[in-house]
Order: sequence, then C-alpha cells, then structure tokens
Amino acid sequence: MLGIIRVLTTEDEAILQEHSRLIKAEFQLDSLTRCIPEQRNGIYNEETMKAAVPKIKALAKKMVKYDGVTAVAISCAADPAVTSCRELVNVPVIGAGEAGAYAALMVSRKVGVLGITREVPPNISSILGDAFLSYTYPDSVSTTVDLLKTGAMEKAVAAGRKLADIGATCILFACTGYSTIGLRNVLQKHVKLPVIDLVRAQAVAYSLTE
Repeated sequence: MLGIIRVLTTEDEAILQEHSRLIKAEFQLDSLTRCIPEQRNGIYNEETMKAAVPKIKALAKKMVKYDGVTAVAISCAADPAVTSCRELVNVPVIGAGEAGAYAALMVSRKVGVLGITREVPPNISSILGDAFLSYTYPDSVSTTVDLLKTGAMEKAVAAGRKLADIGATCILFACTGYSTIGLRNVLQKHVKLPVIDLVRAQAVAYSLTE
C-alpha cells in the first residue's frame, strides 16, 4: 500500500482523502493518507518548508513502521524531505515534484509550469532543464488553501491558458492542491495539451513498484 503524506493540515476528510480517492478511481491502487500537524496553509515559502521537514520525516517513519506501507509519496511539489526520507526508510519515497517533472519530460520539450509560489520550485526547474519554457501562477493565490476559495478555479484556468498561448506543449502543475480541486479535467477543456497532474504522476511511479 502507498502511504501518502499531505503537507496541509486539515480535519476535513474530503480534502484529506482526495488524493487517495483519485488514485483509487483512476489507477485502482490502494493508499493511506495522513497529514503533518500544524501546517494549516501547507508549504509556501522557506519558513514553512523548514518547519515541515522534521514532521514529514517523523510521519514517514511512522507510516512505514506502524501502517506497513510499501512506499511513501510526499504530496508536495517542492519535494520536502524526499532525500532525507530515502535515507530513513527502506521503501521507495516518491516526490510529487520530481515525478511530475520527469513525466513532463517524456511528452514535451516546451513545458509550461503552473504553480502557486512566486517562483518555480527549483527542484522542478532543475529536472526540466532546457525543456522549461515558463512559469506562472493564478492571481490572488499564494497558498494551497487559496485554491479552495471561490473563483480560484477560473483564475487557475486563465493562468494555464496563458502558458498555452506562449507556446507550451505541455502544462505541468507545481502544486498538488490542483489535484485536490480537480483542475486537470477542467483545464483540458480549454487547452488541447497534455496536463501533468502531480498526484497522478506519483501514482504512475508507485505502480512501477508493485
């Protein structure tokens, strides 16, 4: 079973379990989702990244030891603690950002990246290299919680269309919150391009371990 670590603290079961639900519905893969504590707005800057790392490491160890998961997916585009978790546990550790970036490279040499932070996550741009075309984010969105607000979907679609307009041949999400709100299916009605959703990319990576 895949253990999914969410970096957004929430008691809302629908929000918490959305990534597991998506993976089960589309890939028929079982997973267990848990979230780290005291990160009500997720990870959106260096400070929140630093605070999240020890929590992610502790939760990864717990899920492997007590939940018996056979792989861990850290469901955050910035790939926090991915490298250190690989040194802590004896199962595969999948980073959402790197899984999505490598998937994008398989289908495009002009990748437009759609995130929520002011700059593209460096782990993603590093993997994309020369295939990185441009980065953008929706207006009035700076944390994953903002994606749950009224009008966020429309703003995200508009940002995605801008990437298509400047020549992107693939759009890569740089926030797993886009999976939570179901942006991929909506955006694909407006752009006739491959859209790489990070949760789906993690599921593909995990399926290779089965």
